[in-house]
Amino acid sequence: MSRQPTLAKDLEPFLGQGDAGLKFLAWVPLIFALVRMFDLVVFDLVMSRQRNVVAPQLLRDIMSIGLYLVLFIWVSGFVFNYPIRTWLATGGVLAVVLGLALQETLGNLFAGIALHLEDSFETGDVIRSGDYTGVVERTRWRGTRIRTFANNIVIIPNSQLARERLEVFPRNNLNARVVVVGVDYHVAPSTVIQVLMQAASHVQGVAREMPCIARVGGFADSAVNYEVKYFTRDYSERDRIDADIRKAIWYAMRRNNISMAFPIRSFQPYTPPKEEKELVPIDEVIARLHDVDVLQPLSSDARASLAGAARVHTYSKGETIIRRQAAGDSMFVVHDGTVSVRITDEEDGSQREVTQLMEGNVFGEMALLTGEPRTADVIASTDVIAIEIAKEALQPILHSHPELAGAISKKVTERRDRLESIRAEDAEDAEMSVLSRIRAYFGL
Repeated sequence: MSRQPTLAKDLEPFLGQGDAGLKFLAWVPLIFALVRMFDLVVFDLVMSRQRNVVAPQLLRDIMSIGLYLVLFIWVSGFVFNYPIRTWLATGGVLAVVLGLALQETLGNLFAGIALHLEDSFETGDVIRSGDYTGVVERTRWRGTRIRTFANNIVIIPNSQLARERLEVFPRNNLNARVVVVGVDYHVAPSTVIQVLMQAASHVQGVAREMPCIARVGGFADSAVNYEVKYFTRDYSERDRIDADIRKAIWYAMRRNNISMAFPIRSFQPYTPPKEEKELVPIDEVIARLHDVDVLQPLSSDARASLAGAARVHTYSKGETIIRRQAAGDSMFVVHDGTVSVRITDEEDGSQREVTQLMEGNVFGEMALLTGEPRTADVIASTDVIAIEIAKEALQPILHSHPELAGAISKKVTERRDRLESIRAEDAEDAEMSVLSRIRAYFGL
């Protein structure tokens, strides 16, 4: 049985052939030239011109090393007459030894290859991994080199980038950024938002394709925090753009007489909030009640007394003021704005608007005078200021002047809400029906 050749015998052709060694040395510069030419033609000429992409340096290094190995083995084979199969056997043993010794390095190498194959990021992109954020300068065998916004160089192992969460802000991509600005509480948000959007949109580096957005971000101790969201194609300029936006906002707010918020805290005893009635002066309430037809039978003194006991409320657009079938003992006078009166279809439950009430109109008077449930939904079509007159405000007046109940019932009968089904009875019976319910409700 033949014996496996030893490594010394395998190297005998190299040691005994001086001319072959000189031939091999002559091939070395040619091999280097061929690999360099291949790298130049494939990556710098073909790929950059036809595909308009820049090949990563790591890929170029791997291709070059692979070509070196193939060419050196091929030249050694025909110069020294050394079988390639023997090279492969020797190289296999060497690969096992190196693989065990360089596990971490090889892990970084293959992680870098995987990142490039997935096209995760390119040179010039901004990445964030763990506690580090910076611009990618290059990716090599062991790690990726980034330059942080503090101008520090950080080399992150490729295996760490492949293993952990990686956030990428590509160049020529619309990357979003938010700047927070605190503004005085006394300025209306609609005014501030317009000023912020206009100031931020003209800063150099802010993308024109996407509009800047300003919104109320929250309420702090001494300021309303506004968020200004903008987009940029060069995220590495974020610090400079943030600073320019803040500068532009300062000048814009100064031009529009808007105060910046200061960290001020004041300590004062608690005082109850002012009543909403103070939103409308008492003389305006009296004038408004003077025009209400239901209350025309009242004297001037009685209306003044009623105005003093009335409550003033504000409602936002879309808010329900009274709801159908709800209990109530008050009526409302629209002082400012418009309300929508809606009834509900008993069969399918859908709502239908029957009328709109404006300044000076009243609703809910039957609940005030008779205590019956509400007959319709009344919803604010705009921001509304309404005057509410409750039973306890009207009751002392009717007890002092019982004859007013008849006059009020006559007015109510003349303008009864058309939401209610009018029963088949003549006008006099209807008036007596309303009067009897008013007397019973107020105990007259």
